[in-house]
Amino acid sequence: MKKIAIIAIALLAIFGVYSLFNQQKPIIRTADYSAYMTPDHLQKAEKAVAEHISFWEKKLDEQPENFVYQSKLASQYSAWFKLTGEVEKLYQADSILQLVNERYPNRVGTLQALSANAITRHSFAEAEGLMRQALALGERKHASSLMLTDVLLERGNFTDASILMRDLDARSQFDYLIREMKMLDQTGHLPEAIEKMENALALARKSGSKELLNWALSNLADMYGHDGRIQLSYDTYLEALANNPADLHSLKGIAWVAFSHDHNTAEARRILGFLQTVHPVPDYDLLLSDIAAFENKPDEAMAYRQSFIAKASNPAYGNMYKAYLCNLKASKMGQADEACTIAEHEVAERPHPMSYGLLAWAEYQKGDKAAALDIIEKHVMNQTQEPKAIYHTGVILAGNGHKKEAKKYLEEALGASFELGPVAAMEIKEDLKRL
Repeated sequence: MKKIAIIAIALLAIFGVYSLFNQQKPIIRTADYSAYMTPDHLQKAEKAVAEHISFWEKKLDEQPENFVYQSKLASQYSAWFKLTGEVEKLYQADSILQLVNERYPNRVGTLQALSANAITRHSFAEAEGLMRQALALGERKHASSLMLTDVLLERGNFTDASILMRDLDARSQFDYLIREMKMLDQTGHLPEAIEKMENALALARKSGSKELLNWALSNLADMYGHDGRIQLSYDTYLEALANNPADLHSLKGIAWVAFSHDHNTAEARRILGFLQTVHPVPDYDLLLSDIAAFENKPDEAMAYRQSFIAKASNPAYGNMYKAYLCNLKASKMGQADEACTIAEHEVAERPHPMSYGLLAWAEYQKGDKAAALDIIEKHVMNQTQEPKAIYHTGVILAGNGHKKEAKKYLEEALGASFELGPVAAMEIKEDLKRL
């Protein structure tokens, strides 16, 4: 009887945990998106870009010094990188544009293209320099102002970005609205940012551009998720996929819904497994490590983390994965000193509250609680609403004895459980219990 009682208690514990993570009605349905989980859609998109690359390469064979052909080819190489994740193509594009810029200096179009590539590589200081140079030339000033606004927002220079936007005309146009959206989002006004994005989506629908429409839909789906409107986020991802069946970003978004909302780890793994076969980038290992941790598979979680670090540390990626590497090394790998070095570089490249949040977290994990508190008080608190920064701020405040304020931040972070994920949500609940 005693043995039966022990088994019964164990089963009750298991079902208790199960019910804890399955209180919400599942959202995803495999029938909604299974048709998109085939390499055919991506291969079709790749074929179109490959044909463009071949066309411009042949043109350049005939006229090797033609800078128009060079610029067109560089554009297609960048498009290939975005489609396939082959980072070498991004550097080929950059090399071509650098040559064009050397031979024909002070061409605004070339400077804009170089800046766009620098943004993709997360070389934001370089991108800002290029856009200020382009803006000073006076041609295509509107486009240069919009791109400079992007860079200023990435670098946390909200004041200069706001001043620049005040001087822009055509405020009802798509390009202006999305910058206004970014400004509102970055400064913690998510509902207003979503409203601007919805207005931009309406314009995208009228434009007839499938590319513009897909960009608007997939980004709006992300924002709905951040706002806790998970069903709407999922539906919007599906609409984005219907518009562009090769939209891997939206498939990854659905994988996140499967994991973070439904706790359907098997389906999240299935989607991510497909994405890995068609788009071999480091990102998926990071998400798979969270899934393994949630499933209480620590060895597998560590293997995925190590795989991510090995891939993302490839120098070809430049700064693209530095923030993720920093957080991972500080939080999970016991490499706080390395994390501090990365964070210091991030702050220099991108002096944004989120970068300072990374530095504070690395200092805290290193054991310097006072330095961590000083950083968040000066550069993070009341300057960003990004959930991870809010969560880490709460932990740092608690570690420095500010329990009442820590509770406020941790409860706010818990409200963003969908965005942070189930593993972080469990950790936050434990932190709150300790206060």
